Amino acid sequence: QKESTLQLVLRLRGGATASAPLVDLVGNTFLDGEGNTVDLAAVAKDAPLIGIYFSAHWCGPCRHFTPSLVEFKSSLSEEEDVDFPIIFGSSDQDEAAMREYFGSMEGFNAFKFGDGKIEALKAKYGASGIPWLVVVNAKTGELVLNEADTEVPQGPQAYKKWLSAI
Repeated sequence: QKESTLQLVLRLRGGATASAPLVDLVGNTFLDGEGNTVDLAAVAKDAPLIGIYFSAHWCGPCRHFTPSLVEFKSSLSEEEDVDFPIIFGSSDQDEAAMREYFGSMEGFNAFKFGDGKIEALKAKYGASGIPWLVVVNAKTGELVLNEADTEVPQGPQAYKKWLSAI
């Protein structure tokens, strides 16, 4: 895969680059909240953990849980000064529904609609339903916690627990 000019400049200057194991796991092309294409280094920055969130607009439990996850991410940022990047993997049937739903996920990034990594990751982590949150080590790509959505209601304490596992 070809390295972008920005990645090359950052790498040569010793700036942000994404770990190779993480790139292998999730890929290197994502959308930001404005619909722009960004690479994994821009998503991960220097965060120790990354969330992969499987969800869909048509799913009632997902629409109930997503605001809680948005608030969880926001409270980490505001109260703990922690950036917890989350990448949304849509199970929506069409791109318009995916983009509308993604619009409610402030501060998230997303796989492009239909990206093959979404189904591959769901299979890898046995995501048999949605919503489903997976937390991985941003440096090694190793699993920290599967079905982490069950711990999100604990708030920042859940993140601290996840962090202590790496």
